[in-house]
Amino acid sequence: MNIVKKAINDFKKLLWVVAFFSLFSNLLMLAIPLYMLQIYDRVLPSQSTDTLIYLSIIAVFALAILGGMEAIKSILANRAAVRLDATLGDTVLRHIIKTGAFSGGNAQPMRDLADIRNLISSRQVFAALDLPFASIFIGILYFVHPHIFWLTLTGAGILVLVAILNQVATSAAAKEHNEKQMSSSLQTEFLARTADSLIAMGMVTNVVNHWGNSHVNAIIAGDKSAKINAQFSGISRFIRLGIQIVILGYGALLVLQGEMTAGMIFASSIVSGRALQPIDQVIGAWRNLTAGVRSWKRLKSFLSLTDNEIDYTKLPAPKGLLQVENILQPNALDPTSKPVLANVSFQIEPGTSVVVIGPSGSGKSTLARIIVGALKPRAGTVRLDGHDINNWDPEDLGQYVGYLAQDVELLPGTIAQNISRFEHDPSSESIIKAANIAYVDDLIKSMPQGFDTLIGPGGAQLSGGEKQRIGLARAFYGNPKLLILDEPNSSLDRNGETALLKAMIDAKKNNISVMIISQRESALRVADKIMRMNEGKITDFDDRNTIIAKYNKNQDTQKAQNSSAKKQTSKSTSTKKESMKNMTTKAKGTI
Repeated sequence: MNIVKKAINDFKKLLWVVAFFSLFSNLLMLAIPLYMLQIYDRVLPSQSTDTLIYLSIIAVFALAILGGMEAIKSILANRAAVRLDATLGDTVLRHIIKTGAFSGGNAQPMRDLADIRNLISSRQVFAALDLPFASIFIGILYFVHPHIFWLTLTGAGILVLVAILNQVATSAAAKEHNEKQMSSSLQTEFLARTADSLIAMGMVTNVVNHWGNSHVNAIIAGDKSAKINAQFSGISRFIRLGIQIVILGYGALLVLQGEMTAGMIFASSIVSGRALQPIDQVIGAWRNLTAGVRSWKRLKSFLSLTDNEIDYTKLPAPKGLLQVENILQPNALDPTSKPVLANVSFQIEPGTSVVVIGPSGSGKSTLARIIVGALKPRAGTVRLDGHDINNWDPEDLGQYVGYLAQDVELLPGTIAQNISRFEHDPSSESIIKAANIAYVDDLIKSMPQGFDTLIGPGGAQLSGGEKQRIGLARAFYGNPKLLILDEPNSSLDRNGETALLKAMIDAKKNNISVMIISQRESALRVADKIMRMNEGKITDFDDRNTIIAKYNKNQDTQKAQNSSAKKQTSKSTSTKKESMKNMTTKAKGTI
């Protein structure tokens, strides 16, 4: 069953339970007006103390049951919110992670889920369940007196009209506030991720001022929406209380005319107030309710666009044959410009090490992300042992692929947890083995608690090189058959780079296919093949010695051409000087 449908069905079931308790709690609300009716019309005229005692006991008993039911409704509301979060939470986070490459790490769907959960637990959603019971209270007033019935019904109609006008008036302002608030939140997240650069370059004040402009706009839009809603809420409260006063005054007139008793005045006032209260509450909570509806629509749309769970067939463990066929990836910012990757095709045999070189912006990192499945190309196919990687269960494929991104990020937790990819019950031997293969065991031993050292928020703060080395161990964890390493030595010192080269040699011995993107010549030492990329295309792909020989030959040719050009330039300069000398001599002789 679709996860959204399951969440809706579960919520509906609980909604019926809450509606059942709402029915009895609303009926028990009649205890107070009935108690007052009996006090004024029976106890006071008869002066009976016993009647007063028995009526009071019954009223207290009814209110105790009412209090218990209200408590149960609150518990059910909270549990409905928890169940919704439990049903959707992990799915939402999975889809956020899957779409992170396209959304820039936008966590708005998770905030939407939190907003919906908070709204439900606050019982504002369930307040709407009291609306149907308003008709019951209004109907009861007909038996008290028809005029009181029509007064209350008119008041209810006016409140419904106020609710409609409130929706019309606040709709545009609430939408504007929501959009600007989301923009401000995204800016805040981005600034937090780039804190080091902002501090280092003295940009904090500038970016805070820039952020402040958008944040102030969001606050102004929110204030506008809140002001409109508050105005209509005040009007609603005035109408509700005004109707009660009118009923009291008109009831007194009916008593004077002998058409009602004194007890009926107060009873009808309380019943009418109870009938109009749900409408008044909905108007007061309208802003939060509409915000919750917008959050639900966004969340539902997000899950419908990404809900493509497939029952994958279990594929055999690969040997490491990588085939890339006609990969095309346009420029997302400008589709009319040259594509980031243009019909890229190649093959890497099991146990082969390939170093990819080329200028910045040539598509190397994009190609790496496509190969590991983090980014889907517009066209083309990536195959591992002949199977399209889209036909693999991502969880299964991850067991055979090691990936080290250009910007290495380790998650909050221990070093051991990060190396084991946060596996539920990893073996210590596998963790230590991965650290040994990556030659990072000495670094880990120097940490305060070794493999159990906490890193990230609240733990040790690692340098870029230390992150890369631990990230490399994570890539080696398990039984990888394909390693994709994007600039794995960009932050390494000499010892770290030596450890990396040793790890690559060991990977080759273990028949692991390796693709390294690097700008450093040292990586070429462990390469079987070299791939050169430029402007989204493969310009060279051959054995290392062949590529190096071709490069050296081109260099020698270029040097020879430069030398010839220099000689030609020198000869031309000498000729010009001689010509100038002759002209000067002639000029002197003429004089």
